[in-house]
Amino acid sequence: MWFLEVPRIIDPIPNQILKREGYTLSYNRTTKCANWVAWKLTKDHTDGIWSRKGLKYIEDIEAEYPRQEVGDWNINPERYDHGHMCPAGDNKWSQIAMEQSFLLTNMCPQNRRLNSGDWKELEEKCRDWANEYGEIYIVCGPIFYNGKRETIGGSKEIWVPDAFYKVVLCMKDKPKSIGFIYPNKGKHNPMDYYALTVNDIEAQVGLDFFYSLPDKIEEMVESKIELYLWDI
Repeated sequence: MWFLEVPRIIDPIPNQILKREGYTLSYNRTTKCANWVAWKLTKDHTDGIWSRKGLKYIEDIEAEYPRQEVGDWNINPERYDHGHMCPAGDNKWSQIAMEQSFLLTNMCPQNRRLNSGDWKELEEKCRDWANEYGEIYIVCGPIFYNGKRETIGGSKEIWVPDAFYKVVLCMKDKPKSIGFIYPNKGKHNPMDYYALTVNDIEAQVGLDFFYSLPDKIEEMVESKIELYLWDI
């Protein structure tokens, strides 16, 4: 069900679709970041033999120019990491998937403490959900608010996101979804602090998530969150 996790873009923005072994993304040549990265995470994909050890970040030669280059990150302020949108930890099941998770189109400049802290906690929670429910659908990406733009890199800079969103859909038994927005800062908060309805996130990012669901189910899952159902 590849179509289920792929959102529809509402606002007219650069949108190049790139399909990978473990995920699909929409690339934006203006921001030099993805608009969204989407994948289905199954129980079988939560672990595997393939490690990130020794892998290097790779320029995505299929992405339109301008695009991120390895050298852009040499001018990286120390507080930013290569922030995986689809995490390497979700791609241990396949050598190709693991290697492609290091393509620069899957990266955004992410606050180092966020990357190793609250965002990592959410990634691990998603793997717990996939193990519990068998499979979940995930979409995540950067958010750029209006205002002064921070960038890293050379003359055609990579935009630094103001925040990151992630939405998760589970279709087992009674369908449900949950969304999160994490400011691109190094602060620590409990997971429920970041939780929002999918409708709330759609309004902020200009995307229509899970639009291929029947209308009644889409409205039901996107209009509310029940934290206890997600063990939060």
